[in-house]
Amino acid sequence: MDADRHVWGHTLVNGSARRVESLHPSFVVRHPTLSGWIWLGVAVVLLVVCEIWVEDETAGVVLSLLGALPSLGATLLVLAQTPRTHLAYEESILGHFFARFFAVLGALILWVGSVVLGAAVAVQLAEDTGADPEKAWVEAFEIFGAVVPFIVAMLWAVLVFRCVGYIARLRGWAGVPERHRIPDEFLTELPHTRRVVIGLAHPSLLLVAGVLSIVVALFAAAEVASSGIA
Repeated sequence: MDADRHVWGHTLVNGSARRVESLHPSFVVRHPTLSGWIWLGVAVVLLVVCEIWVEDETAGVVLSLLGALPSLGATLLVLAQTPRTHLAYEESILGHFFARFFAVLGALILWVGSVVLGAAVAVQLAEDTGADPEKAWVEAFEIFGAVVPFIVAMLWAVLVFRCVGYIARLRGWAGVPERHRIPDEFLTELPHTRRVVIGLAHPSLLLVAGVLSIVVALFAAAEVASSGIA
């Protein structure tokens, strides 16, 4: 397809990949998805060691993100180089209705939750600070700093799950898929890099690695929130 050759960043991606085409270990080329699972397993072991010996929550978050990095990076690369038309399909009327219904329902729940949370914060600030505006601003910023990590963790979860859904529709669940919707022009002159990237962009691998990083991020956010509020 001619449109595939004009995807933004096509030349840059091919130029960068050409430099590493001959550097891939033979095992990784033969078993790219298995290599991703091994990488994730090593990250999990290091994460356990970190939880035992290191008290800093940041180290655990960094290790969990490193565990998800190969799969997420490969997935984002494939998605960035795939035109949206490759996922085009005729949506049913019922599917269209439910998609809009749940979108509106989710927005309503978030809006009501934000109103309730705002009211609760206002009441708490009034009880804690009384008529002292300076103290109220300080405590408000502390609450804001405690809430932000949770928001970042939830946005990270949305990114991971959306990427899993898209890459599953695009390449399926096979380790090295024979039938897929990935453009033929994607790294077509670099077969080793193409095989490694498509193999690492595996929905199961991304899902497990992503869920692990989400759980670690939520625990870290809870730790930050508890220490900030305390």
